Amino acid sequence: MGIKSKLLFAAGLAVLTITSTVLAELEVKPYGSASYRYRGRIWNASDNDDNSASTWDHSNLVSWFVGLRAKVDDQLSLQFQIGNDWLFGENVSWAGNNPLWGRLVPNTHPSNSTALNNMKVSLAYARWNPGYLYMDVGVIPVAGNGTLDLLEKSLNTGSYNEASFLGWFPQTNNSLMAMRLGVPVLKDDIKMAAEMVVSVIDPRTQILTTVGDMALDPNGSKSNPSSFFLMFNFPAAVGDFRVTPELVGIVNRNYNRELEKGDHEILGGLSANYKVNNAVSVSMFGGYGTVSNDKSKVGAYGMAGAGRRSLDTLTVSAYNSVGMVFGAGTAVRTAPGLFAADIKYGKSYNDKTEQTKIMTDINNYQADARYTFNVHPRFTIMPRWWICVTTYDKDRNNGNTVKTKIENRPELVIGGSF
Repeated sequence: MGIKSKLLFAAGLAVLTITSTVLAELEVKPYGSASYRYRGRIWNASDNDDNSASTWDHSNLVSWFVGLRAKVDDQLSLQFQIGNDWLFGENVSWAGNNPLWGRLVPNTHPSNSTALNNMKVSLAYARWNPGYLYMDVGVIPVAGNGTLDLLEKSLNTGSYNEASFLGWFPQTNNSLMAMRLGVPVLKDDIKMAAEMVVSVIDPRTQILTTVGDMALDPNGSKSNPSSFFLMFNFPAAVGDFRVTPELVGIVNRNYNRELEKGDHEILGGLSANYKVNNAVSVSMFGGYGTVSNDKSKVGAYGMAGAGRRSLDTLTVSAYNSVGMVFGAGTAVRTAPGLFAADIKYGKSYNDKTEQTKIMTDINNYQADARYTFNVHPRFTIMPRWWICVTTYDKDRNNGNTVKTKIENRPELVIGGSF
């Protein structure tokens, strides 16, 4: 055997040795869930003249995900999870079954209005935790603590309306493409950490003028900075009491590259949980957020994606978006399952003028009660009833303008997990 062959053989043995050592320490745990949900939607609306109307819709939803947790050693772990929008649920329909014509691109079948496949990567991240800090990178788990319900509605609808109904969790599956850095501050009787999560809301590019233009006007190249997501959490625990203050900022949420000016979105809140005993726990959360277009002169209140795209226009509908959300709940463990209930309140409006506030002042109320029967350690049946109520400012208008909307949602959720 030549020298080259001996070196290759030795390198191969070294690789096999390292691989065998890593695999010997690797702990892999698969998991998954699948469920089917029936939902009734009973709508009722009334106007300022006390006229009312109602409808009753039905929907069937399916949710699923499968994942893998891998522990490489005491410092490094990874987690991967794919599925549909498993908390929100996916409507059951023929198109949703993804038959052959439903997978064609472009899809021209007249009866199909469903995307090719409602499957997404919910988690795909690595965690490094040497003890003095911890870092998550990739598609990481991010749960809100009073602010993210507001943020989700603001980014997707242009206002904070309905943040107390379907917010961050069902819209994102509690995940975000981001990086988290955490530092334990206290580790004894009082535990506390400081965390920062960094992501990008809108990646923007600079506008490069020609070299000739720049020679004539050094300031000719307009800035167009990306919009960054920054979240700071300070989770703390004393015995059975836990609290997490939270501050979120969207840097240059609205930006005008012609004026080279931007507006930031700021949100703050906290969540708290107390374990009364082994059977009962209580929780609460609250948040407040605001964003305007005072400097950027871009976007409009209530416009989907308002201001998120950096524009060159001065055509503007001035706004100052304000929103708040509060909630409280309890969970009681009683054989053979768990009873849970919560209430939420949200308020939103455009505070630019007294008139815009009247026209956009909306109150949202939600009550939710559910009982999870553990008919099998890994199979549950959950009846649920939740109510969503929306009221508008009484001075908004007269006549047939809607004054109150009420939606009752009776549900039955059946599912298993491993």
